[in-house]
Amino acid sequence: MNLETLINKYYDQLNDNDLHVISYVSQNIELCKDKTVTEIAKNCNVSPSTIIRTTKKIGFDGYSEFRYFIKEEADRIRDAKVSHNQSFHSSVLLKDVQETIKLFEGDKNLQEIYKLFLKSKNIFAYGTGYGQNLMLKEFSRCLLNHNIFLNIIPSKTELELISQAITPNDLLIVASLSGKTGSIDAMLKNIVVKKVPTISVTVFSRNELAYLANYNLYYQVTHLNKVNQLNNSSYCTLNLVLSLLYEGFTNYLNERESAVK
Repeated sequence: MNLETLINKYYDQLNDNDLHVISYVSQNIELCKDKTVTEIAKNCNVSPSTIIRTTKKIGFDGYSEFRYFIKEEADRIRDAKVSHNQSFHSSVLLKDVQETIKLFEGDKNLQEIYKLFLKSKNIFAYGTGYGQNLMLKEFSRCLLNHNIFLNIIPSKTELELISQAITPNDLLIVASLSGKTGSIDAMLKNIVVKKVPTISVTVFSRNELAYLANYNLYYQVTHLNKVNQLNNSSYCTLNLVLSLLYEGFTNYLNERESAVK
């Protein structure tokens, strides 16, 4: 099990400090593998006890066991780069980007989605994993340029609460890689039954989430990395489709404004 998998597994139990610590370690794993808990704490600007609590939340007995894990993780990543040459080339990413753009431009429901952004009383967004959540946060930041507030749902607990209070006057966006609904299936079905407009953002495939949603946005993913079972370009193309959505919405607003003048 790699660090990214652990983040997704225990995501609902992690607070902002935990995510900050794990994100730092994940991005600097070669540097962190020989660091003491005090050194990691100093680099993250948190206390050593916070680091220890975080490691326990993701299934370790304490920092010593976690340190051993990240040493193995660093070695595994280094070996993977040598043996597989990262199993990835720029041509693969380029293909994913081109296909994602093609999928977006071929979507016939974009105007309806843009209208929902304007008329919905509340707009909520839920990412099924850590990376998806980060991409939605960036999308949320962009929408603020148009005075539209996107409520990011941080965990399944909050999604369950919102599923009880959300109304047909609201809008829900759910971003996922696989499109599998899993443990949130009942909540999503409850939302759909209430006739709440729902937008799925998933990899291009037949999937449960896309089937439930009223509108589907897709991004292209070519293959999974053999070492960590994650796609090298999935976050890139997810970010791309959300960026295209924002730019399309911006153009839509500009055209409406021009039509009024």
